[in-house]
Amino acid sequence: MRRSVTVAIGIFALVAAGQAGPVRAGASTGSYSAEVDVRLATIRQLIDAKDFPAAAEMAEDVTSSSPALPEGWMLLGYVRSVTGDFDGSNTAYDSALEHGADRREVLVAKAYNCRKLGDAESTRECYRAIVALEPDNVDAWMQFGAFESAVDNYDGAVECYNAAIKLAPDNLEIIDAVARVEEKRGNVAQAQAWLEAGLSFDPQNARLLKRLAAMSLNAQDYTRAIEYSARAIAVDPADATVQRNHAVALYQKGDKKAAIESFEKVMELDGKMDNLYGPLADCYRDAGRDADAMRVIEQGIAAGSQPAWLYSVWGKILEDQKRFDEAIDKFNLAVAQNDDLWSDYARKQIARQNQLKKREAMIASQNQM
Repeated sequence: MRRSVTVAIGIFALVAAGQAGPVRAGASTGSYSAEVDVRLATIRQLIDAKDFPAAAEMAEDVTSSSPALPEGWMLLGYVRSVTGDFDGSNTAYDSALEHGADRREVLVAKAYNCRKLGDAESTRECYRAIVALEPDNVDAWMQFGAFESAVDNYDGAVECYNAAIKLAPDNLEIIDAVARVEEKRGNVAQAQAWLEAGLSFDPQNARLLKRLAAMSLNAQDYTRAIEYSARAIAVDPADATVQRNHAVALYQKGDKKAAIESFEKVMELDGKMDNLYGPLADCYRDAGRDADAMRVIEQGIAAGSQPAWLYSVWGKILEDQKRFDEAIDKFNLAVAQNDDLWSDYARKQIARQNQLKKREAMIASQNQM
């Protein structure tokens, strides 16, 4: 009994940070005996069972006895790849191509192997050949761009993403990807322009709004950071990260009262509080909520987060209460943290406490006269 089947190798999904593993071959074009059919099916079963040594042995036997069968070479290429023999895998894929395997499928498989081998130029050649075969394939251009970005060839990545954008100008995945590359190239304004262009297609896209908020915050553009984070919160109020960015932007803008609400929301959502204890304690002190400030100070010091800042806020609380000697003790603890910014601030505050002590003593002396 004989039957005809078709080669099917799944596309490799590549992302900027890496790539997925090889996808196993399906079946091959051509006719062959029922016995070979059974052996190919057995190889697939062995692969499913992750018995790769047995699968490799049988695939070697099939390609030896039926060398004109591309299916056997494709399966052998897969097994070799998944076991780390990338050079041997490419040799098998070349044989599959010689015997009629789909050229694009072979190129995709070889691109994966070359990437694993650290051969960037050979990987690039595979992708060039793929997009030459299918110049209108958006996914192929995206995968090519993701590869170039992953190997820090940002100019090449932008070229690939621009080709994809021409084919699908409203594709937010592409817009997000090219914005990331532009940001890596240091073109923050261009990255923001891309993200804003994406919002023109989807004004409530939480991912784009969140990225714009973070980007604006990093650029110390607190007005825009507040705007974008507020819009992102309206879409997804349970996102602790965007609540965090919103709180920091409000704090940096000087709106400490509004910042408290967002800081508390971060805690409510179990978001990361590292590097937030200092500004939150400062906000509470500014609002006259010393008990809340002390609670945050103790939590932050226990967590080892921003101790110099927290001891400094503690010192200011004690100063407010005219407990200058105790304040000096806290500022000395801040100095001991060897934090350039806050230790220097604490040293100045120690001098200030001594001046305040003298002033209070002078006032007390005058009142006794």
